[in-house]
Amino acid sequence: MSTPVEPAAPGKKTSAILGPNSDEATVQMDQMEQKCYWNDAEFSSGDQVSTGGKCYECSFGSWVQVGD
Repeated sequence: MSTPVEPAAPGKKTSAILGPNSDEATVQMDQMEQKCYWNDAEFSSGDQVSTGGKCYECSFGSWVQVGD
């Protein structure tokens, strides 16, 4: 289940947001334990958030879209 969040706010710490099929989703193994941030809130790998009708999963320090 995803956590509802506000849209990413300028001036607050938010990790990179990637599309569902982004090549950037492939990362080095040393990045596996990186946390994700959304509007200064910290999330662990595998955590999901939803905003604006989209769902994102924390993966290797970035948010990856996982549905519509």
